[in-house]
Amino acid sequence: MRINEYKSLDEFTSQYVGEWAPSEGHWYGLDFSYHGTEYRLHTWSMYKDEIKVLPDGRDVLFGLYKKVLRDDEISSEHRRKYELIGKYADMHDLLESRVIEGIPFSEVIMDDYTELLGQD
Repeated sequence: MRINEYKSLDEFTSQYVGEWAPSEGHWYGLDFSYHGTEYRLHTWSMYKDEIKVLPDGRDVLFGLYKKVLRDDEISSEHRRKYELIGKYADMHDLLESRVIEGIPFSEVIMDDYTELLGQD
């Protein structure tokens, strides 16, 4: 049984390209689960001290994060519940990335068992 709400890759990409406007179906970030691990796709950088320009000079547009702490584990010592696993200048680079289990992100986000947990 398919639990993924996305019906096509175009449906996913259309939500993260263009102006941010939730009322028009454009989102800032996406929390999702893949093979029991939670991840977050975030437009731009999630944390202030992250590098915002890639080595090739292009600006970071997307960050991909892995959840490493539950909400109840966050303390003054460990404020970040996500760790950066990849950063990308455009949608093409994001979709081609293989930072989740060595699988192209385009396949991860469309997998039948990828669960969408929330968007903001």
